[in-house]
Amino acid sequence: MAKTKKPDVANQASQQQLRAVQQMLGLMPDSTSKRPLPDVVFICIDCEAFEHSQSQITEIGVAVLDTRDLTGLSGSDEMVTWFAKMKYAHYRPVEYSHLRNNNFIKGCPEQFNFGPTTWVKLADVKHVLRRAFFDPSKLDQAGLLDTPVGDKARRVVYVAHGASSDTAYMKQVGFNLAADANVAKTIDTQTIYGGSKKHPVGLHRMLLSLNIEPTNLHNAGNDAAYTLQAMVSMALKDHKNAGSIALDIPKFAGKLPPPKFHPRVAPQVWAGTAVRPEGGSEMPAQSVEEGPRIRWIPKHEKGTALQRRRHKQAVRHGRQAQEDRQKKG
Repeated sequence: MAKTKKPDVANQASQQQLRAVQQMLGLMPDSTSKRPLPDVVFICIDCEAFEHSQSQITEIGVAVLDTRDLTGLSGSDEMVTWFAKMKYAHYRPVEYSHLRNNNFIKGCPEQFNFGPTTWVKLADVKHVLRRAFFDPSKLDQAGLLDTPVGDKARRVVYVAHGASSDTAYMKQVGFNLAADANVAKTIDTQTIYGGSKKHPVGLHRMLLSLNIEPTNLHNAGNDAAYTLQAMVSMALKDHKNAGSIALDIPKFAGKLPPPKFHPRVAPQVWAGTAVRPEGGSEMPAQSVEEGPRIRWIPKHEKGTALQRRRHKQAVRHGRQAQEDRQKKG
């Protein structure tokens, strides 16, 4: 008796999420979904954590797409027309302004491509996220803590690239996605693209395969923006040519060109209880401290005694610098 071939679980999950996105974007009728979700607003989150202490969240990026703004659009419209309907935000806790990633990745917290960077107090981040998830369409008001954000929560679809990681990072700033937001569905672009925890696909690789040329990756605001753009791109691409996403994946196997970097510096604003420094001057980029350039030793690696000692010194250095600033402030 011939063995029954096991279904491709990853491909099934990819197709399920892709069809759900297409349905919510209005690219296919509601009848194709057992549980249609009309009138949704997508909110994409990306967090950057300090490489020497993953509990220190140095950046939060938010990208939003409200399906109410998609009236008149169709699958034949260009991607840029869809992208123009998106809203973006980039938040940085002032307490972590001195922290920068430089060992595993080249951080670029000043280079937000899609608007101003907003400085907030660490204690305010959870409130900003709660307001953003309550009604993502009013993203521009999320940091205005003294103003009402609305009296009725929207039906929210949470989007991320490797969603479990960003969900965990949000908990580090006091925001529990399960308890603090009314999320109707989670969409993971990693899953749509066919990746998984065991076999992850980098955001850069995915974007290039979708003909999106990213600039200044590893900025949380930019990564959130590009992730949401990737979700829409995959939905449109598959709508025009079913199965085309999987066909393009092998073309981008192997080594990739380095991510593009542009030295532009985003404007800076202050929100919540954060106050602009005296004199109205912006927080200078050169005030950011870089920790010792050493290789971080993951928990599952032993490393040499010297490497472990230097790693501990780097972590201690970062924490001491933070404590000194808090005392001065």
